[in-house]
Amino acid sequence: MKDMKLKPMAVAFAICLVLLIGGGFTYQYVAQEKPLNQSLSQANYSHIELTGNKNEGYKVQLDILDEQPLHEAVAEAKKLLGEHGIGEGSYTVELKQEQTALSEVWEAYLFDIAEIMANQRYSELPELMNRIEEAHAHVDATTSVDEQYIYISLIADGQRLDKLLPLDGGTMGVWNNEK
Repeated sequence: MKDMKLKPMAVAFAICLVLLIGGGFTYQYVAQEKPLNQSLSQANYSHIELTGNKNEGYKVQLDILDEQPLHEAVAEAKKLLGEHGIGEGSYTVELKQEQTALSEVWEAYLFDIAEIMANQRYSELPELMNRIEEAHAHVDATTSVDEQYIYISLIADGQRLDKLLPLDGGTMGVWNNEK
């Protein structure tokens, strides 16, 4: 008699457990991940790839489109993530980079940039960008700043090299092989 009552309860418990877990995953995908991925795919300034999770932190990788401004691409990514409840402290921004001829231009000015960043003499960056443009006539060098980063872009002949340098004194990411 006792076995007859336990089987339906065990089956009902198993079905409820499957529905609860399956429903949670379905909700997470349909109501959270899918709308976020749709928003990120419609970005105007860059291709945005989001990896990671809420517990371990997200990694946002930006591939800046053509001649779009770097600071606008980062601001757009921050806005889109914020609209979906992902706060600035829960992700890191990385730039998709390929080795180009501009890497050599960047390497030629590494010491100057590292010195400016280490000594927090950020006002010297526009002057350095002008020197880069004068020394390399085909290169368009721009810089901008906000409360979190200094944005540097070198653009020439359909190629671009972008750098995000943090103002908080963290890892500067000046060197090409730095993670």
